[in-house]
Amino acid sequence: MKHKIAIAILGSLVLLSACGDQLPTDIPDPYGYQGFLDRGWAKYEDEIFSNEQGTGALDYFKDAIDCNVQGIEGFVGAGWSALFVSDEWRIADNYFYMAIQLDAGAFPMMNPAESQVQDTTWTVFECIDPVLPDSVLEVIAALGETWYDWPEPGDTTLIDKVAIGAYLHGSNPFQNYGPDYGDRDFSYRFQPLASDPMAMFTAANGFSASISVVDSIIGGWIYITTPLAVMDIGGDNYYVWINADDQMNYEYRTFTATGSETQYTYDALAGIVMLQDIRGENGDPLLGAAAAWGLDQLNSDYSFGSGRDYAGLETISNVQLKGTAAAIAYANQAFMYAWFTCTSEGYGDYLDPDDPGFVVQLMAVIEEMLNS
Repeated sequence: MKHKIAIAILGSLVLLSACGDQLPTDIPDPYGYQGFLDRGWAKYEDEIFSNEQGTGALDYFKDAIDCNVQGIEGFVGAGWSALFVSDEWRIADNYFYMAIQLDAGAFPMMNPAESQVQDTTWTVFECIDPVLPDSVLEVIAALGETWYDWPEPGDTTLIDKVAIGAYLHGSNPFQNYGPDYGDRDFSYRFQPLASDPMAMFTAANGFSASISVVDSIIGGWIYITTPLAVMDIGGDNYYVWINADDQMNYEYRTFTATGSETQYTYDALAGIVMLQDIRGENGDPLLGAAAAWGLDQLNSDYSFGSGRDYAGLETISNVQLKGTAAAIAYANQAFMYAWFTCTSEGYGDYLDPDDPGFVVQLMAVIEEMLNS
């Protein structure tokens, strides 16, 4: 057996030596991780500027990842390359996630879906417009008690949601006592259970099913405008915005920086914004908006690839990314949040949401940001 194996090996060597002059002489050295990165970015530049996007750059970055699964830049390049290959959009999220996880040590965004019950004292959900007088707050605080002495001396009445709504609207039997706010909407603010809310479009009243739009998110507070909903239940009119003991349901995105972020995280966040935009209805609009706000929080003077070998391959700024976030919100009919996003960069301050042309004017402002 050993003799036969030796003969076979010898025969192979003879065969190779006989055709040695026919072997290719230009076999390249293995590229290695950095080599694949260099070729990936070079191909990326070719594909972008020739407007002939394909999988060339993406394939190189995938090879780089295979060489070094701890290499952050490989995931950044793969994510950005995948933006131009629709079949890869679903996996692009994972590339950006891994880049940030490796660079910052944790992914900064979470996607809570929460419910909160309106407290009877209105200290969690604060009514800010109009500012309710103490007499109203005392009435609301009494919900759950059996009897309450109304502002009119000697008038004691069972307190419930019907009574509170009637009192606020000056309806019978309290037309002489209530502030009579009529059919106006109310503005509230509240804080979610989780920290650092960054993007939220709407909240739903679990009792009336009415939808409240988010006006802004400032200092951890969510500011919302809640429409009046009048519900006839058993002959009683329930006036509902966010009311005592009602359950509010909502979904939002948070952003919590670790303090270890570098340019790789910045570029990955910018990629997440762009990805959620181009994915349209299949994307996560709240994630895209949160990524734009989070990046602005980390680096208000962002530029693609700053300090890296691939710097300048994309020309994109915080204003354009915020404009993209506003466009995402606009596409989801979250017009007030879109306007808030624009004004955070100094655009559209002059708009009036009560103007019949507000939505059209808002779109013009967003286009101005995208083209800045």
